[in-house]
Amino acid sequence: MNFIRKIVDGKRDEWVQRQFTRYGKGLYEQKAVVQIIKGKKLSSISTGFEFSGEFAYQLAETIQGKTHVTGGVITTQKLTESEAGVPFSGMKQFAGVKTFLIDAELTKKQVQDLLTKFTSALVLLSFKTDEGELKTKVKNPKSAKATNKESEELPKADFCKFKTKDMSIVEDFAFDVPKGFTKVLIAHSFDITDLEIPKEYEKDFVTARLHAIRRGKLIREIHLDGKKLVKEYKL
Repeated sequence: MNFIRKIVDGKRDEWVQRQFTRYGKGLYEQKAVVQIIKGKKLSSISTGFEFSGEFAYQLAETIQGKTHVTGGVITTQKLTESEAGVPFSGMKQFAGVKTFLIDAELTKKQVQDLLTKFTSALVLLSFKTDEGELKTKVKNPKSAKATNKESEELPKADFCKFKTKDMSIVEDFAFDVPKGFTKVLIAHSFDITDLEIPKEYEKDFVTARLHAIRRGKLIREIHLDGKKLVKEYKL
């Protein structure tokens, strides 16, 4: 289940929490963009960076033995191969941000451990199995900024591209889209009106930001057949 669906269903876990550490109070428009194109045997889901980790974790479930994985881990921290549990093919650095490059044969456990151990890093991976294929850009996404005016242009979903045979994944992303569609674009806005900080983290800014629960509205814009449907859910 993707993190947007979990929010709508009132479920909050670590995957949901990590999505909002970059946000303060304000209205953040055209985030977590999704474009779905359904095929008879293979469907394509193109998205913003927000879903890259979930896609990689889910597709890793279908790895038999090992598969060839490329990509990188983007972080401000120093990272060793022993800590990561995978070999690095190189490292790039710009303005204090490091990108540890990956080009190796990895197991399901190695991929999933990367995604669960380094939650404050961006783990951006590309690989394929018999059940699907994931292609992810290896770059730092733009910083989250509150906006005051809605853009007239439709946002692009071009950070990740996930091809899958599993229609349950498509249905998970299109849970409130009218049935029978072949192509749809969905964009989300996060209207954050309050931050609830657990008492044990109130005196430390860094941990307060990581553990604060964002409250407000999730606004979901569904662009289908030239029309826009807007749905609101509790955040």
